[in-house]
Amino acid sequence: MAKPGKCEHSFKMIKSDTTLILWNCNMCHLGPHWFIYECAKCKLKTCRTCTAKATK
Repeated sequence: MAKPGKCEHSFKMIKSDTTLILWNCNMCHLGPHWFIYECAKCKLKTCRTCTAKATK
């Protein structure tokens, strides 16, 4: 999913309790991760490093 240009991101960590659900970062495409940060407004999913970049 593309990152919208004007979203003021509000990230929340989501976790997987199993190895069946894993995520890749939508910005740098690293992964799979068993936890990821999701923006509550635009649903952008990012790793910890990209979360800091997206909130600047």
